[in-house]
Amino acid sequence: MQVKMFMQKNVIKINENKSIIEASMILMKHKITGAPVIDNTNNLVGVISEKDIFKTIYPRYQEYYFLKSEDDNGDKLESRIKEAEDIKVKEVMTKNVIKAKSTDSAIKVAALMLIKKINRVIILENNSLVGIVSRKDIFPQSFKSAMENK
Repeated sequence: MQVKMFMQKNVIKINENKSIIEASMILMKHKITGAPVIDNTNNLVGVISEKDIFKTIYPRYQEYYFLKSEDDNGDKLESRIKEAEDIKVKEVMTKNVIKAKSTDSAIKVAALMLIKKINRVIILENNSLVGIVSRKDIFPQSFKSAMENK
């Protein structure tokens, strides 16, 4: 089955100049975990995910133990979240966008997700964004034909 049969066509996009707090609000509002990032001329320039934002706000492993012993109330972590208003999406987004075509098979795109360890693939046709496929979209499609034969 080709991904054009089940890809999300109404794609939520986030401008690269939004703050990561604004991006977080968009992700939460639409109940999605990531979105394509566009520039002011609507060109695809990256992808932002909850993970990208988490990695920016939350401490790294070593920092966690240092902060934990020094700041048991989490005040330093709270201040990091407030500072996130000044961090732009373009500073933390993934710039290497993993793409596929709408005519690619579900199995091929699922394999791409596993190999690249990603949760979503941007679907392009003639260099234009036409859709997005996430793991939750592709998982049931991967087994659909097997289930129909039972």
